[in-house]
Amino acid sequence: MTARRAAGGTRARLGGAAAAVTVAALVAGTGVVGVAPAGAAPTYLADQWGLSVIGAPAAWQYGTGAGVRVGIVDTGVDASQEDLLGKVVAATTILSNPGGGCASSAQDPGGTDDNGHGTHVAGIAAAAGRYGVSGVAPGASLVVAKVMDCSGSGYMSDVAAGIDWVVAHGAKVVNLSIGDAGTGLVDTSNLTGNPMAGALQSAWQRGAIPVVAAGNNSGGLLGLGDANFSGVPAVVVAATGSPANGEGHVVASYSNTVNSAQWGVAGPGGDHVSPPQAGNAGQTTPSAPACGSYDQYEVLSTYWTAADPTSCYATDEGTSMATPFVTGALALLLGRGLGPSQAVQTLLQTADHSVACGSRCSGLVDVGAAMQAAAGQAAATAPSAAGRPPPVPSGAPSPAPGPSPAPSPTSTTTPPTPATAGPSARASAVGAHRHARGSGSGDWWIVLPLLVGLAAPAGAALARRRRSALRHPGGTVPPAPATP
Repeated sequence: MTARRAAGGTRARLGGAAAAVTVAALVAGTGVVGVAPAGAAPTYLADQWGLSVIGAPAAWQYGTGAGVRVGIVDTGVDASQEDLLGKVVAATTILSNPGGGCASSAQDPGGTDDNGHGTHVAGIAAAAGRYGVSGVAPGASLVVAKVMDCSGSGYMSDVAAGIDWVVAHGAKVVNLSIGDAGTGLVDTSNLTGNPMAGALQSAWQRGAIPVVAAGNNSGGLLGLGDANFSGVPAVVVAATGSPANGEGHVVASYSNTVNSAQWGVAGPGGDHVSPPQAGNAGQTTPSAPACGSYDQYEVLSTYWTAADPTSCYATDEGTSMATPFVTGALALLLGRGLGPSQAVQTLLQTADHSVACGSRCSGLVDVGAAMQAAAGQAAATAPSAAGRPPPVPSGAPSPAPGPSPAPSPTSTTTPPTPATAGPSARASAVGAHRHARGSGSGDWWIVLPLLVGLAAPAGAALARRRRSALRHPGGTVPPAPATP
């Protein structure tokens, strides 16, 4: 018998009208359509507020992503974590120059996580839901490329190689909770082009959907802190906050918006902004992930630590966390038989357009509505072309009632020439701070020499929020009931 050492003993109360029904209510059969994945009994499902926000329990009645391979290009994945057991079907390590004390590709050829970030991301997308938590697509399998070292840093050349590797090994949707290492006023992709553009273009042309974090650099200059995804065939993901502080449908304070993406959406990323209370001025410092500690403002998932590699669950926040919610949603749609263009189009059309997340953002993902639409499409086209997905409708999808119409997933645009990441491109973690967001317009080219000086080197960084040594004084989670 193994005692669950997991986050979530004190249940988080979801706040706000949009989050009035908790996941626990959904799976308990209280009149709201929604079921837990078949055979699943995750102990902490009620603490996974992000699943409720995007309507995942309602989506599971139509499928769980079985047969779909999800690519995780990150710090690796702990394949021994109990809710990821049997999920990793292929893995590799691509580290051209790891930091001091970090394992090299030769020392660790199997994509094992030695940071925790990749395991957290993988669980959000596809945890099996047998013990602690469920992923958005619990039936999907994982193909892993470890391209970030134990410190969470790496090179864009390794990232590109990792994208190519997971696609070559069957990934149909690729999660990239990483981005440019720039933490200054300007994201270097606005000056040199997006360094992942070539690899993302290749993945899309080979039938895989890239899903990329928008980044946590909301304090950039004149909107130039946002990464440049112009012309890049990828779904770019901004983060929304937590229902616990009424920001489940509001872009998080740290999150970049989606202004240049070909296809943009938002997903739950969490935001540790606790409201003021008696004797407490409120807090904005993210808590550090730790087994057995639950932060209701952050996202709960599988995690890795050296001390507890098999049964650790922890919370974290950032566009890193928002991205696998979208990856999992697309895996569900692909599992229904939709092709890549159809899956993207359906996701954009069914998103909650009332959530403002940038001029090219279709809104907050609603995978329950997306799967219902996919089921309707399948029923409408079932008599023809058996065994093949329905054809992609011609033309662009219907304009969203939000700030701008959603771009067509079937369009083709030549991406910018990718920048080359050299030996000096090692990255540090991305930061996020509250600020008054600039418009991003104006004659910024006048100060181009200054911007070049303020831009950080083009390396790869995790899209989780940078942390200080402070910890949230939230409750410690008691052990969960023992499971045979």
